Amino acid sequence: MENTPVFDDETNAPNKSREGLMIIDHDYNLQSPGITPLAIAGQAANQAAGATIFQRYGQEKSANTIKRHARDLELFAEYLIDVGIPLVNGANFQYEPLAWQGVTWGIVEGFSQWLLQEGYAIASINARLSTVRTYAQMAVKAGAIDRQEGLLIQTIKGFSRQGGLNVDARRSQTRKESAIYDYKPEGKTHRVVVSRGSTKKAQATLLNDDLAGQLKQVQNNAPQAWRDALLMCLLLDHGLRASEAALLTVSNIDLAAGQMRFFRPKVKGTAQEWTTHKMTPQMWELSSYYIESLYPPTLRPAGGLILATTRLLKNGEGGQLLGETLSRIRLSERVAYLGKKLGVPKLSAHDCRHYCATKMARLGYGVDELMAWFGWTSAQTAMRYVAAAEVQIRYKG
Repeated sequence: MENTPVFDDETNAPNKSREGLMIIDHDYNLQSPGITPLAIAGQAANQAAGATIFQRYGQEKSANTIKRHARDLELFAEYLIDVGIPLVNGANFQYEPLAWQGVTWGIVEGFSQWLLQEGYAIASINARLSTVRTYAQMAVKAGAIDRQEGLLIQTIKGFSRQGGLNVDARRSQTRKESAIYDYKPEGKTHRVVVSRGSTKKAQATLLNDDLAGQLKQVQNNAPQAWRDALLMCLLLDHGLRASEAALLTVSNIDLAAGQMRFFRPKVKGTAQEWTTHKMTPQMWELSSYYIESLYPPTLRPAGGLILATTRLLKNGEGGQLLGETLSRIRLSERVAYLGKKLGVPKLSAHDCRHYCATKMARLGYGVDELMAWFGWTSAQTAMRYVAAAEVQIRYKG
């Protein structure tokens, strides 16, 4: 197996001491000139405040703001992975100061350029830069980023209105401004017209059936290979979001009934919050062997389904299941790694979801069926796939 630490090392970074993260970490002596009990107490207060500053900030913000920041910082982690920077301190940029250690103004500036190249809208780039600057400033207070470096990071600004127009004029068009679809919902008498705004990314990474089939195959006898095949089945056959796959537990899988019931955090509070899928034959076969023969009995029934593993060595040893669940970020890293091995660059869980939706639309599933399967609360998303399938059939593409 390719030795790529960024993707293949699934275990979390070593538990490192927070010592050294704080602004000042000297061993003060009361006998030293100018050192008072107040000075020592002040440094201790700085350390305590720095260790909890991210948590305190999160408590003050609304749930929607925290969710938006989470998406922005996950994209920042994706950028670092994409340019080949190992996340040795983990990818929890929202709550772990240590994750920011080593971030410089050049890295943040590179994030801005990467977003441009990936086709993100100017307003979206500005919002994400703002999030990164905010958390970087807190990392400075926690001692994870040098103060001078923090000041340089704060000088990186987004694009002005005119500047954004100039940038857009020079780069190729990557987003459709809008699209309008006209369809008749199942069981309804009237047709509905829906419009779709511009997408964020230029294009999804497209998969064909052959590549999808290879991603779902067990590549060797290690537990890791069975875990990988099961993960790809969840994404390619069932179209789960990365967040949904990361939250799955063994109890969500009913092998006797051949069903999978799972939670959708993105649509919490709606009728789509909890969903049941009838498992595809390959999904059932993989999950049966994985759960009954490989899964650690001590973790049942509430243990996470997609577990982290030890590293798989070149001699075939290793790849054993661990007691911790792959986080959303680590799961996304693994998908990217598996795609890279097959020559598919920048493969994401959302690309797999896109493949699943496209395939189901071509098989003739309607808008209502797609909405139920993928947990979409808006018909316009489902209609996009239905319309694309109809065009391809019409022109025999």
